[in-house]
Amino acid sequence: MARSNSVFATRFYVTLFLVGIGSFLIHELAHWLAGVGLGYDMVATPNHVWSKTPMSVIDQALVSGAGPLVTIAQAILGFWLVRSRSSHFGFALVYIAFFMRLLAAGVSLFNPNDEARISLMLGLGTWTLPVLVVIGLFILVVAASRQLRLSFRDQFFCYLVSSIAVTLIVGADMTLWGKA
Repeated sequence: MARSNSVFATRFYVTLFLVGIGSFLIHELAHWLAGVGLGYDMVATPNHVWSKTPMSVIDQALVSGAGPLVTIAQAILGFWLVRSRSSHFGFALVYIAFFMRLLAAGVSLFNPNDEARISLMLGLGTWTLPVLVVIGLFILVVAASRQLRLSFRDQFFCYLVSSIAVTLIVGADMTLWGKA
């Protein structure tokens, strides 16, 4: 029987899927906690958080930034785990963080997402912060991939599993709460 050149086993892809689902929930929880911490009555779904009352511009920026900051912290923790322990779980944390923020940047073509809203509020244009965040996370993914000596096949399956996780979260949000 021929041996696969994949670094990851099926167990990793299950972990990646669960990290994907959990990362979305934690990202949105960070938005919700920031809003509640600032005194707003917040509503949360798996892919969307909003205030029931109008927010000041600075509070909007703080709430918008809370999710990406947690996601970036997740990526940094994951990268540290990869570098210090060659951790596959660490790679899942880094990869999902990158994947989420890349998709969020893509959504900003139609509706400014977290980093794009903050970038606009700061007068930096729509794309400054999203591009900086995505590039930074991409660098972590590339460095972690090299450390673990991942194959194209590994990357392809990471993309597929992450896509499935995101589709389930966004689909559930649209189906159950009418939000995207």
